[in-house]
Amino acid sequence: MSHGITSDTRRVPEAWIDYNGHMNLAYYVMAFDEALDAILDDELGVGPSYVKSSNAGPFALQNHVHYLGELLAGDAFFCRFLLLDADAKRLHVAGSMIRAEDDATVCVMEQVLINVNHATRRSAPYPPEIEARITALAAAHAHIARPAQIGRPIGLRHR
Repeated sequence: MSHGITSDTRRVPEAWIDYNGHMNLAYYVMAFDEALDAILDDELGVGPSYVKSSNAGPFALQNHVHYLGELLAGDAFFCRFLLLDADAKRLHVAGSMIRAEDDATVCVMEQVLINVNHATRRSAPYPPEIEARITALAAAHAHIARPAQIGRPIGLRHR
């Protein structure tokens, strides 16, 4: 698991292309979100299946996206995810979007999620069995190199 968790490979549909001739920024976030849902479900048990069974689920608190390259119509890509940190209610994840043709990282996303009880609309701790899975995955990812963009502030750098 030297790279974290890898999503299925997808192709960029023509409908995702904007007036600049490349994948629109919103679809990068959507593609990350859809891939992360599958990872959360399969690896941690806190994705869509958890929401249906527990009436709680992860809400995004913060999202930071670095656009490093382009994806064009028909390009194949996949995402790799790392669980960077966690506590009883929150997950800090990193995602890298990789163009399959040349293994180039075209986008990096950093996100903080919080578990929310849907009935109260308030944050709630994960159940102990889920928390154990989260702790184990964070430990497994602790020694994997992080994308260089993680933790960078947003703003202009003046020379």
